[in-house]
Amino acid sequence: MFFYWIDPGIRKLWFAIIDKNLKIYELGAIINELEWDRIDNARRLADIEIFFQKMIEKYPPSWVCIEKLFFTKYNQNNAEFVYWVRGILLSKFYQQNCKILELTPKEIKKFITWTGLAKKELMQKTVKKLFKLTQLPQPHDAADALWMAYIIAKKNNIHINPAINFQKFPNLHNL
Repeated sequence: MFFYWIDPGIRKLWFAIIDKNLKIYELGAIINELEWDRIDNARRLADIEIFFQKMIEKYPPSWVCIEKLFFTKYNQNNAEFVYWVRGILLSKFYQQNCKILELTPKEIKKFITWTGLAKKELMQKTVKKLFKLTQLPQPHDAADALWMAYIIAKKNNIHINPAINFQKFPNLHNL
């Protein structure tokens, strides 16, 4: 039984794969450092789909938690591509018969800190304390990944194991 967390982005797509004991199998990002044009979108989408197909074969999912897109005036140009990625991944996980949970960043913060307005540093400090880490998870996306894992576990009444090996982060994949 594996749980996936995915934060789809245009340059970095963050993800985590854990088991029911909260053992981290994969935690990192698919990164794209190159500039691209719209013609490259189909290739990038195919690369992301192939990557997750390999992960699904290696770690069959039972739950996936995918972060909803948070709109600001700064990311409106990226929204179209991010929604394409979300569509591909939601379809792929649906075909695997796994349960899908979608949360906004505010919902995640509210679940953890009781306020949807928590700053990233508070989220990192709370992760450090809950999971008994020796340092703050860096970057803040690592804290998000652990929170999503925690939320999935709580929704499934799974015991939280505070002894998490955090040394694997970040596991970056270039596509």
